[in-house]
Amino acid sequence: MHINKNTSTWPVFLLLLFITLGKYNLSIGFSLKIYMVFLVFFLCIYFRFFHFSPLYHYEVLLLLFYFIYCLSGAFSQYPEESIRVILGVILILGCYFIMRFILEQTSIPIIETSIATVGIVFNAISLLLYLIGLQVTGGSPKGVEIISYGLLVDRDYPRLIGLLDDPNIFIFFNTLFFSYYLTHLKGFKHSIGFTLCVITSLLTFSRGGIVALILVVILYMILVNFSKKIKMMTVSLLGLAFLYAAGSFIQVDFNQIFTSRITDFSTDGGSGRFELWSQALNYFMAHPLFGIGAFNFSDYYAFDHNVKLYVHNTYLEILVESGIIGFLFYCSFLVMLVIAFFRTKLHKQSPYIVLTLFGFSLQMVSLSLIINEAFFIFLALAFKYISVFDKKGAEFYDERPRG
Repeated sequence: MHINKNTSTWPVFLLLLFITLGKYNLSIGFSLKIYMVFLVFFLCIYFRFFHFSPLYHYEVLLLLFYFIYCLSGAFSQYPEESIRVILGVILILGCYFIMRFILEQTSIPIIETSIATVGIVFNAISLLLYLIGLQVTGGSPKGVEIISYGLLVDRDYPRLIGLLDDPNIFIFFNTLFFSYYLTHLKGFKHSIGFTLCVITSLLTFSRGGIVALILVVILYMILVNFSKKIKMMTVSLLGLAFLYAAGSFIQVDFNQIFTSRITDFSTDGGSGRFELWSQALNYFMAHPLFGIGAFNFSDYYAFDHNVKLYVHNTYLEILVESGIIGFLFYCSFLVMLVIAFFRTKLHKQSPYIVLTLFGFSLQMVSLSLIINEAFFIFLALAFKYISVFDKKGAEFYDERPRG
């Protein structure tokens, strides 16, 4: 039995919207976020309809990875930290299966319309909060770890955080919207969405995130025809022009900031990431098979250096905390997911899904994201596209509006 299609428009819109409100949460031993409350509320209303659809191979491998990752905590030096992340894994996986069910009840056009609308709302409000933060702090703020509305002053850089609490996580969340608009640059709404994505992403001054989005654009430009390349370049240039015009109006020299961020890379070791990665490899060499235990790196590092830091590399974090076994399961999951994309021809018919995974994979080189709601809503979207293709074959693409 399924939910009436007429009632399935609002859940996906609210789900996508609430996931972007990551900064607004209640700490009760873990961060209770708005989207989690919404999912529980939805499940209570539609519990009699809820069901588990069969798992795909890549999902089985992902669950096996999390089993190995959590199991490594049983033998860890700091089991209390492992227990915290195990509870987090259980919570996020529970949320994933409810997300999966919601999207399963919704049509592809409704999902894509919701992505287009929520992307504009998310970026527009985030940009507004950033501008308010600049005004409150005097236009040219100085300092370290100062937060004002949608602004984070990080080592004198005015970085956009918008509705989230970290500029690097913001651009990670924005990758889905960016990739969608990039591949649907038809009409005023999508052009506005793409322009907002370009502006807000640049204002995060996230070096790894911006490079990842540039590579996403380059990959897509290789795949598309000449007219779409011209359209992408035109909209991107308009976004840059607007950004610099706004900078002149609010008296912020964005050119100097970008130049300084690039120059800093040669002196700050990727904001200290290179030293963290070196230390992580040392821990891995000491515990190569099963790793040091789930969520234990920061405590190991604190013991040696008196400061708790994360690896800031998802792949390396998986390797050092769950060992070779966990790492192989995670890599196998990614490989099987890519195979599923190509099997269902998503790289041709819905390239934004493939581009989002490509952008996520690049950014995870410099971010610790073993459990993250943006990645899991993406997996739920991927499941929807793959499952519909398997039910209807290539015919289902004919029902979708062309971008």
